[in-house]
Amino acid sequence: MPIRKSRPKPTGVPGIKQDGPDRFLVCVTWIDPRTGRRRKREAVATTLAEAVTLKEELKGAAPTASVTRQRFEDFGVQWMQVHGNRLAPSTRERYTEALAHATVPLGDIFVDALQPADIRLMVSKQLKRGYAPTTVNARLRVLRVALDDLVEDGVLPTNPARVVKALPEGRTKGRRGRALLLDEFRLFITTVQDLSGKEISEDIARLLLTAAWTGMRRGEILALRWDDVENGELRVERSVWRRQEKSTKTDDPRRIVVVKPLAEALAEQRRWLVASQHPGLPSGLVFPASPLQARAGAKRRGSEGVSWYRSPTIFKVPLGKVVDAAGITDISAHSLRRTWENLMREAGVDQLVRRALAGWRSEKAQAIYATVAKEERDAAGEAVVRLVLEGRSC
Repeated sequence: MPIRKSRPKPTGVPGIKQDGPDRFLVCVTWIDPRTGRRRKREAVATTLAEAVTLKEELKGAAPTASVTRQRFEDFGVQWMQVHGNRLAPSTRERYTEALAHATVPLGDIFVDALQPADIRLMVSKQLKRGYAPTTVNARLRVLRVALDDLVEDGVLPTNPARVVKALPEGRTKGRRGRALLLDEFRLFITTVQDLSGKEISEDIARLLLTAAWTGMRRGEILALRWDDVENGELRVERSVWRRQEKSTKTDDPRRIVVVKPLAEALAEQRRWLVASQHPGLPSGLVFPASPLQARAGAKRRGSEGVSWYRSPTIFKVPLGKVVDAAGITDISAHSLRRTWENLMREAGVDQLVRRALAGWRSEKAQAIYATVAKEERDAAGEAVVRLVLEGRSC
């Protein structure tokens, strides 16, 4: 038969039991104020008097708190319910995803007990799971915005996420992080023109030329309307995400000069739409989808309404054909945005003007088109044209 082990005997003092002649077990339980979970601490004493003293010491080191406070998991859901409808669809999805990832390590912690160490641990865990520093930093920025509400409401004295420094990101890798050199850009332009109507359709060729001569984001080009072409400039005020219209990435309207090569491409695009009586002409879009693609997209969405917005993937195949035919650096559509910035810099365009034309922001300076005169925007565009077509900078 198995030997029956002796059980600790009650001593009459709650939390203290005797487990032998000179062995007293001390146990103190409490509710963790950061998680609301029951915790306990245990110790051993040789006398009852020592055990009583030890119990009081453990009680003094064990904080207690009400479990009615809000945990981060509930806070994240509530925050999206309050602010979600104010966000663009793409931004709402990004914020939801970021808060969901933050909930994994922070979900059980009460929001008024959040500390910078908790945020650093979250960052560390995401890095260990293989997420890129740019992705982790983006989620950290979302967390900073959300926790600002707790500071405003007096729940937290300071925002712990704003204390945590962002990770060094380094250079963007892959095609997205590349840019064309001046000679490659010239070859890109001529190759697009040579392949137009042959390897790639004429309207797609003009789409690529628009990206090359403006440095616009893909969604901004796909959302471009004819009434955005005004007084020799393009008004960039909207973008497209999953065939839905939204604000631009920085939500700052800006203007881009229509240089001569771009003006010629847009004029030809307009003539082509009218001459072919393109069914997407009433949409007002400069680059509407083909009727076949528009109907197929509606069928996939199970929608009766046809959307004339093109998919951002429209750039990929024709770009690959141009790259192969020209024998230049393998690039993505975003690479043309980087290329445009480099060309403006080589052409001697002022940094503030470049930021305004590209719609970039920084924490120290938020430059939008209103801070740059039209004459400066015109001069910037002409400087790039002279650099590319004539080989000289101003």
